[in-house]
Formats: sequence, structure tokens, C-alpha cells
Amino acid sequence: MRCRLSHGLTLIESLVALVIVGILATVVVPSFNNTLARTRLDGVVNELSVDLQYARSTSIRRRAAVTLATAADGQSYTISIGSEPLKSVPMPAGLTLTGDMSITFDPLRGTAESASLDATSRAISATLRVSTSAMGRVQLCSPSNSFGGYAAC
Repeated sequence: MRCRLSHGLTLIESLVALVIVGILATVVVPSFNNTLARTRLDGVVNELSVDLQYARSTSIRRRAAVTLATAADGQSYTISIGSEPLKSVPMPAGLTLTGDMSITFDPLRGTAESASLDATSRAISATLRVSTSAMGRVQLCSPSNSFGGYAAC
């Protein structure tokens, strides 16, 4: 007796597979978008924290006041020595920094005025805060304690 092998899929098998893929996509895509927005916010806040530390160390190293200033619309920030820009960072789509603020580091001790910047994601309605103490120390926290992995402010 000969066994006959089929070499393809029937139309019904293809449609069933397509329906299963469609159902999985409707479940996975919103979750993936939230994960992507959380990762983007986390990355921006960590980059801002590193840039504040960079501004502080540059101030001490170059013996000049270094300022990190946010744009009025919250879509970017710039690190500069006087009028010489050192670095300019645009915010990714959907993220904003609250407030038109500048933080200046003293060249002698690396101290700065106490300040905080909030980065907000419209996609997931979450906010993370980057704060500097008077001694120039940088801290990260979640104002509403809604962002896992960060302490409450």
C-alpha cells in the first residue's frame, strides 16, 4: 500500500492560521506599544541623568559654569558653557520635559541649585523625575509611584 503525502495547505488550514495570527496580533500589539513607551521614557530619563552628571564633571574639569537648559516647549535640552553649546538633545515623539528650566553647575565644587525636571510620556500617562541636590547629586524617582523600578518621590 502506498502512502500519499500532501505538499501544501488547504484553503481552510490557511484561513484558520490567519485567524489565529490575527487574534494574537490584537492581543500582543497594545502590550508591545506600552512596553516600547515605557522603555523610551526610561531611556530618556537615564540619558538626562547621565547628561547632568556630564555637565557637573565638565564644569569642574574646564573650571567654568556649565548650564543644562530645557527648551520652553519641553521638546529638547541643551548643555552649554556660556554661549558655547556642548550638546543638544531632542526629546523623542510623545515625550516632554516639563518647565522652562536651567541648572547651572559651579566650577569650583560642582554644586548646583536644587532642581527637578519631569519627563512625561503621553502614550502611557507616566512621569519620571530627575532631581539635583544642592551638592550636585542626581536622583531619579516616580512622582506618582506608578512607574515600576523607581522609588516614589
